Amino acid sequence: MSDGFSHLIGQPLRRVLYYRPGSEADLDLNWPGVHDVGQGVELAFDGGHCFVTWDHAVEEEVSVRPGRMVDFLRAGAFEDVSAHADWQPHVGQGLVAVQVRQNEVVLQFGERQVYVVTAEVDMESLLIDGMADNLVVFFHEEARREFFAQYPGEPTRSGPL
Repeated sequence: MSDGFSHLIGQPLRRVLYYRPGSEADLDLNWPGVHDVGQGVELAFDGGHCFVTWDHAVEEEVSVRPGRMVDFLRAGAFEDVSAHADWQPHVGQGLVAVQVRQNEVVLQFGERQVYVVTAEVDMESLLIDGMADNLVVFFHEEARREFFAQYPGEPTRSGPL
């Protein structure tokens, strides 16, 4: 994690926002354990904000940036998912670690991890495919592992950060 985010370690998570293109604003893309996000995930803590977004300008193709998404992404729709059943166990928990990997950001809150991956959920089949300009959030290691198993050579690391 960059030194710009070190002040957020130990801070309790207070709010989670997803940024989606305007065309997806009225769609429920949050299936139990897997959320098709679109372009960004903003995390609010007592000591500040950061957000995860796909980014072709960095080698990992995904990045964690300080600040608010609204200052970076000017169009689209924001969805507050803090009260969603998948996020509830993490809200109020301290941020333990953040790791940026190839096509993935792993967030650890307490003993649990949340995985933000460059991927997309097909709304009809609910199959998950790699996609460079979309994000999917996995709340369970098993679903994440199944996704990466489709792509030999991609990271399949797991466990505490």
